Amino acid sequence: MDFKIKEISETKKEIEVTILAEEMKPYLEKTANDFAANMNIKGFRQGNAPLSIVENTVGKEKLFEEAAKKAIEETYPKIIKENDLFTVASPQVDLVKCAPGNEVVYKAIVYVMPDIKLPDYRGMSKETVSKAKSEIEIDEKEIDGILKRMQESKASLQKTERPAKDGDAIMIDFKGVFENDSDKKIEEKNFRVDLGSGESGVIDGFEKELIGSKAGDTKQFSLEIPNMADGSNKKDKVNFDVTVISVMEKNLPEVNDEFASSFPNIENLNQLREKIREGSLHEKKAKEKEKLKVEVLENIRKETPFEVPEVLVEKELDNMIKNVENQLSQNGKTIDDYLKEIKKTREELKEGWKEKAKQNVAYAIILHTISKEEGIDVTDKEIEEEVDRHFNISGKNKDEEKEENLNKMRAYIHDVIKNQKVFKALSIDDN
Repeated sequence: MDFKIKEISETKKEIEVTILAEEMKPYLEKTANDFAANMNIKGFRQGNAPLSIVENTVGKEKLFEEAAKKAIEETYPKIIKENDLFTVASPQVDLVKCAPGNEVVYKAIVYVMPDIKLPDYRGMSKETVSKAKSEIEIDEKEIDGILKRMQESKASLQKTERPAKDGDAIMIDFKGVFENDSDKKIEEKNFRVDLGSGESGVIDGFEKELIGSKAGDTKQFSLEIPNMADGSNKKDKVNFDVTVISVMEKNLPEVNDEFASSFPNIENLNQLREKIREGSLHEKKAKEKEKLKVEVLENIRKETPFEVPEVLVEKELDNMIKNVENQLSQNGKTIDDYLKEIKKTREELKEGWKEKAKQNVAYAIILHTISKEEGIDVTDKEIEEEVDRHFNISGKNKDEEKEENLNKMRAYIHDVIKNQKVFKALSIDDN
């Protein structure tokens, strides 16, 4: 066997392999035996027909082609291993020459991990972390705001015939039609709006239009909303048609020790406030830590120019699309509904996300390279413990899960644990 490796780019190589006619004999015999094992040929016991008889029965061309496939399956991995190539996707294989009695020639386009030289990543991380270190505090106003939301969640509602005012909850049906595109609509039935909460999303002014409404009222008004599809500062005018179903007055419980004790493992208001402080502090620290991770990776990326494999970018884009599809399905929508709404094709959507996908892949490659530099390993025991923990929390039976799903979970957990260890080495993740 002879082969040549041609570098197309830093992450893409072409391997041309030649297997001599003499070297094809064992593959032909193995292929003939496989065919014979499933054939009934007169005069021979099943599986014992000689090569010449199988050739005449199956056809020389078909037999040779199947033997060539076996030769590729065996020779390709050997070449990859012997040349220490870290492939990141399945190869694109093309049979160049495949005729009975002759040599077999095939070409394989191979995508590989870039060989990158990292800067002083420990020093860079240390500098970034030291600059960012600041005391994270939770002030009393923040706690009051969270308590207010908790109070709202415990409120009882009572229908009222009076006009709606700030603090009320109002149930409505509404339809919003985009003025520059009548096919584009926003529509909801039995939609609740908490007046004065500012939680009507991007539709600024929506709540204000409902103040003074009573059950049975219909209202028409227009609002301008940001164009979320293209990320520009342009705004779209939307004409709303609203029917008020009911107005409900909120009866808020008093925030005291009794209120506090209605939450699990809490005895009084002071304890509740302290619990809120702890939770908010933990959340802020987690956000700060995630911000630091991205900042460190971005600093390393700027100092480490390398080609990001296009095949991995495409894979990441597919994952991003799948995530959006999952989110939409929870709201009873499809990706096609979303694409129609934003007036984009799937390809245009992917093109807009390409830089983000490229960045994500670059970060993954940097993390992988650091893990090799640091000699970081993840044991089967660590992975299995995390798998068991997941099933204990979810209450599902691990033994009833498909092996394919378990293996996907193990691969994901492997990467999560490995990255945690990398960030710990970078003095970011203390867990």
